[in-house]
Amino acid sequence: MAKVVTTTGDDPVQEEILRAALQLYQKFGTRGITMDDLATATGRSRSSLYYYYKSHDEIFQAVLDTIVKNIAVEIRQAVAGAKTVNDKIYTFCIAKLKASENWKEVLHAMWSSINVEEQSKKTKDINALHKKIMHQEGIIVKEILASAISKKEIRPITVTEQDMLTFIISSGIRGIRDEINYHNDPHNIKEAMHMVTDMITSWLKG
Repeated sequence: MAKVVTTTGDDPVQEEILRAALQLYQKFGTRGITMDDLATATGRSRSSLYYYYKSHDEIFQAVLDTIVKNIAVEIRQAVAGAKTVNDKIYTFCIAKLKASENWKEVLHAMWSSINVEEQSKKTKDINALHKKIMHQEGIIVKEILASAISKKEIRPITVTEQDMLTFIISSGIRGIRDEINYHNDPHNIKEAMHMVTDMITSWLKG
């Protein structure tokens, strides 16, 4: 089933273009999709697409950026419903797992058409996407920490400690997920997330 993307802008045409592009990528992969294909999918002229984007590559990059924003929105909305810092960190962990699972099929379809000649460029795109997702996750974790510090739920921690903690949380979740999902590890992922959360909260409270 196609994921629906939303943009942060107010222009419905721009959102329509990106949604159409993502649907084409899911169905056919990224290779061979042209501006004419996108124009047909949106029911608009090719020239109208050029008003918003200079090339298909620019649309592709905009789709990736929008995916990052959507993942951040999904995680932030989930965290907003949690009350304590422990609940927020645990919810962040589970929401991150859920978001990555939700978008895994989409991203797989987008990369499925890569040929040998394109691999180098697409590898750069994948690495850039990963860094952008990590950056957005870091912002959310720091929001959680700032709120908890202001409420005196946890002790104040330095910027360096916050940076290291956000790295540990995001990369740790990814590592646990990969071991359980891709290497047939028998441990329960939610129990693992609870333990990780409890250890982090204990450290934060000093």
